[in-house]
Amino acid sequence: MKSNVFKIVLPMAVAAFGLASAAGTSTLNNKGKAAIVPGYERISSNPVQCQYVADCDEGSQFACTAPDGVTQLYKEANTCQTPLRRDEQ
Repeated sequence: MKSNVFKIVLPMAVAAFGLASAAGTSTLNNKGKAAIVPGYERISSNPVQCQYVADCDEGSQFACTAPDGVTQLYKEANTCQTPLRRDEQ
């Protein structure tokens, strides 16, 4: 009888412990460093043409600019419409 209890209860306890551990290490609330996104500069308006300049970290405080410190960088390589932001200036 004792071995039947271990055969039934022990696997359930291990599964419950595993589920609790997995829930405790969830990355849904991860406040870590943002992902790297390529930044594009608009080089002509008609038609819109963009070229890769630098990477941005997609933060939210400062405008992501080209190495010249003035030119705004954008997210899309085709349209250059969504401005990129970054955490550090």
